[in-house]
Amino acid sequence: MGPPGAGKTQTWKTLIKSNEKIQKKIDYVDIDPKVLHSRDLYGYMLPSKEWKDGLLSKLLRTYSEMESTNPKWLILDGDLDANWIESMNSVMDDNKILTLANNERIPLKSHMRMIFEIRDLKYSTPATVSRAGILYISDDYGHQWRSFVKSWIDQNYAGEKETGPNLQKLFDRYIEPTLNYIKKACKFNVPVT
Repeated sequence: MGPPGAGKTQTWKTLIKSNEKIQKKIDYVDIDPKVLHSRDLYGYMLPSKEWKDGLLSKLLRTYSEMESTNPKWLILDGDLDANWIESMNSVMDDNKILTLANNERIPLKSHMRMIFEIRDLKYSTPATVSRAGILYISDDYGHQWRSFVKSWIDQNYAGEKETGPNLQKLFDRYIEPTLNYIKKACKFNVPVT
């Protein structure tokens, strides 16, 4: 989760490349669920009572039926929408099964993952949020380090009237200029293999 341009896509692509370096192939598909109507995403019944698969149901079924236990990622790159995310709750809970309108159940096996690349949680429900592990990719405004500092001070100095606020002032005064200096004046040595 994070604003556009924060590096969400690059994060999972880097993870895929790092796995390839250790000969661990990851099969993945990147789709935007917002470009499809919910019925085209999950599937629907034709008037003849015949089932028409949607993109997501077809991809999940294909991954589920593959014999290979290589990691398989389905990346849903697009803002959350109540129309399609609520149907994901059964996949995200302990059952890990997508239940379709035709009562077919497609399991999300242990080597399969669904990754949601989203901007925010504005349209998500508590049920959705509680079932997901969330990685916040910060932007350039420093929200991420500020959140860590606030959390650390709250956990360690909650009852103290002076120490917590004084630490917060010191972090506010020194960390941002230090990070800006590092960003502008320092060169990182990253070994290339």
